[in-house]
Amino acid sequence: MMRRRNIRNFITILMNHDDIHNHPIQVADIDWQDAAPLSPRFGDVYYSRDNGIEETNHVFLLQNRLHERWQQNTTDRFTIAETGFGTGLNFFCAATLWYCSPMQNKHLHFISVEKFPLSLTDMTFSCAKHPQFDWISASLVEQYPAPVAGSHRLFFAEHNITLTLLYGDAVDCMRELDGCVDAWFLDGFAPSKNPEMWNQALYDSMAKLSHSDTTLSTFTAAGEVKRGLRRAGFQVERCPGYGRKRHILRGRFGQSPGKPTTAPAEQKPWFQFRYTPQTARRIAVIGAGLAGSSVARKMAERGWDVTILEAESEIASQGSGNPTGITFTKLSIHNTPQNRYYQSAYLYACRYIRSLFMHHQVAEGDDWSLQGVLRLAYDDKERDIQQQLIAARFWPQELMVGLSPEDIYHQFGIVSPVSGILLKGGGWLNPRQLCDTLLSHKNISLVTDSRVTGLQQSDTGWSIETEGQSTQNRTPSPASYEAVVLANAFGCQQFQLNGHFDLRAVRGQISYLPATEESRVLPVPLNYEGYVNPARNGFHSVGATFNPKLDDPQERVQDHKWNCDQLQNTVPDLARQLNLQPADTLRGRVGFRCQTPDYLPLVGPVADAQAFQQQYRQLGKGFLKREFPVAPNLPGLYISTGHGSRGITSTCFAAEILAGYLCGEPQIIDRSVLHAIHPARFLMRKIIRRQL
Repeated sequence: MMRRRNIRNFITILMNHDDIHNHPIQVADIDWQDAAPLSPRFGDVYYSRDNGIEETNHVFLLQNRLHERWQQNTTDRFTIAETGFGTGLNFFCAATLWYCSPMQNKHLHFISVEKFPLSLTDMTFSCAKHPQFDWISASLVEQYPAPVAGSHRLFFAEHNITLTLLYGDAVDCMRELDGCVDAWFLDGFAPSKNPEMWNQALYDSMAKLSHSDTTLSTFTAAGEVKRGLRRAGFQVERCPGYGRKRHILRGRFGQSPGKPTTAPAEQKPWFQFRYTPQTARRIAVIGAGLAGSSVARKMAERGWDVTILEAESEIASQGSGNPTGITFTKLSIHNTPQNRYYQSAYLYACRYIRSLFMHHQVAEGDDWSLQGVLRLAYDDKERDIQQQLIAARFWPQELMVGLSPEDIYHQFGIVSPVSGILLKGGGWLNPRQLCDTLLSHKNISLVTDSRVTGLQQSDTGWSIETEGQSTQNRTPSPASYEAVVLANAFGCQQFQLNGHFDLRAVRGQISYLPATEESRVLPVPLNYEGYVNPARNGFHSVGATFNPKLDDPQERVQDHKWNCDQLQNTVPDLARQLNLQPADTLRGRVGFRCQTPDYLPLVGPVADAQAFQQQYRQLGKGFLKREFPVAPNLPGLYISTGHGSRGITSTCFAAEILAGYLCGEPQIIDRSVLHAIHPARFLMRKIIRRQL
């Protein structure tokens, strides 16, 4: 009996994450005065009535010594974190200074928290008031996220600048961040107007993200703020303010907080990560499907020398080989790590893929279209879920809108017997085209026909043993790498380094239905128990079956029939337009999704399984109140796999998470989600259950 209780207690500690509560985000109410925008909610201006740009330059850029530090050009990246994004003026000024410095070819990451973001209309109007920033503000407006709680990452490819907007309470958002910050801009409304933000919990969270050279500045000189920052470990002093403001504060962390080597069980030390800077920055990515191509691109954008090794003669030839796929997520009002991961991944991928294709001038229409995905209420349960989503108003109309059968017909020309919801920003694309575009970067070397047979760790990194190779793009990097990412689906299990990945093959089959004159006008993908995509190259992709217990690689007639039956039962008028043929005459494609038991991918550092067993074996005896060592991972080895049927959106998001680990940047998602997708989670369950 005691044994079962211990297991339950551990699983509770392992899986009971602190939630960031789902709630609708309220947009800011702004009084647009001539001199400066005013917030009626807080009774304060967003920036100086005298000169907002000069105020930013004095308070934040000058006091953090950004010009001086960036002229030294001693690092490959720089991270600024801010409280209070407001109109984005501080971001525009910092980005402009970065662009004019020798650092412009490096990577700038700007993180900003905002509880009441501007509406798109107000942000567009605000940007128009400062045309000198059009070079970056136009792209901001184009990518500007809808008001949904959580993290929203925007990438400005032309300038290698990343902006992460955290919509929510500043204290909650900063508490959940992982990574390193080089400079802090404290720019929320004045402490007397917004006391909830200025508190010790925020200052303590800042300290955990800071290092010995981290600086800070803020427009306020309030004694309570100064004392709170000092209690957190910052060295703070008053200095002359700007305009009518006599004094402001600036400071420096001035100490290295160090990375703790142990932590209590409730902090999940087995999932904690210790970043180690790399100087040579050579990385090998194994697998050139969606997962590997996404990782390669993210690391190349950050200046790493990337070699991507593909066993097949062509990229995207296995799980990423379908002719079309959907950027889709199942929306939910339930706040779980799984829902947060997939919904955040969807929002991120839709923005990133559109921006990527437009940057590379891939014309919309032939290989991609992100004009929406129509999710049909195909049964009573789905109809109830959709009604709850619409009533909750968590997802704003910029992202999701409910449609009646009449609305569906008038908007898309589709005769549907059921209602649905339109997911704006999503759509369909050709996975091969996405991989091609991701890999078109000067820092990436693609090596095909190169099957990896072994990995060897040494003091200098990792060496890779391969069989056969055909080099594309340019000469590959040396066979020694500071980091390796396993992105080859089931292939990652071949290495003896990591025998504890619980991956399962789920067979799926799609059917190719020839397009007709009537069906060619289908403008968006339809999603129901199955799905049907708009016509591409003369046929529609219809699918897909889900058979975890089958391993037959050959097409099956009964699976073609299932695909057609789902279409016929849900959208009979479209089935009529397609003039469905007998199932035994159809052709399609069989693939095997790489899936985990909990339907979340494996993303993050790879555990040293033997060291894990030694360090955490006492958990199996119920010693849950002790402190345990921080995770002993295999240095420089990472993984991105198990993305299942949501590979397009999940792999893009996972690549950004891995870039955070590898570059020491604050993560794109909260700590609870990072723990939920951690590659060591199944290993830990086996340890606690004494199965190893």
